Amino acid sequence: MSGSVKRLGQSGPIRKLVELWRSHPQIAQFITYFLVGNLATLVQVVLIPVLQPVFGATGLVDVNLHLFGPIGDPAAVTTVTVAGETITGLNPYYVFNFTAGPVNTLVHTTLNGITGDYLAHGGLAYFLATFIPLILSQVVSFFMQRKVTFKSDGNVAWQAMWYFLAFCVITVGANALYGVYQPWLYSTIGEGPGGLVAAFLQCCIAFWVFFPIMKIIFPESKSQS
Repeated sequence: MSGSVKRLGQSGPIRKLVELWRSHPQIAQFITYFLVGNLATLVQVVLIPVLQPVFGATGLVDVNLHLFGPIGDPAAVTTVTVAGETITGLNPYYVFNFTAGPVNTLVHTTLNGITGDYLAHGGLAYFLATFIPLILSQVVSFFMQRKVTFKSDGNVAWQAMWYFLAFCVITVGANALYGVYQPWLYSTIGEGPGGLVAAFLQCCIAFWVFFPIMKIIFPESKSQS
């Protein structure tokens, strides 16, 4: 039995798969990048639905967080449907838009000198529930992509600095889009599933942008090349 397994590994489909993997290093590298990226995404998928109710039960949900905005009309209005009920509220566009209050409820407050009923986005609580998993996933991604995918032995501090800068730029860009689809997702499929889908979309954006950047940040070690 063991001899058959050994022969299968030496001459069967496993050997052919290994040879195919080695003969196409760039494709193999991209597949590894994809698998590691999915592992990092799994960190977010597991943590977000855990942290949302935890932070949502604290006073942080009543703390406003708005960065990079408002962009466009400060009196912009958004309509969402929650549990069959239509809710319309002021919703100016920010790259990081976390108006205080339970998600997709109306809160009476003043923003940008305009007083009215604003559509809430969970405040600082939901910001932390989204970004703590994001940061942890990037820590996992940095070390695994560096050693497993790109097999780099460069200066880790230098690489970490450039990775962090790239992460900041990509995160701001991804969240500029997040502010567009998050309210619709939450109102359509609910807070929990909506948060997961929104995080998945953020990861997809980062996935495709990060790959060519990582090839520059993580040059392959000379022993590997």
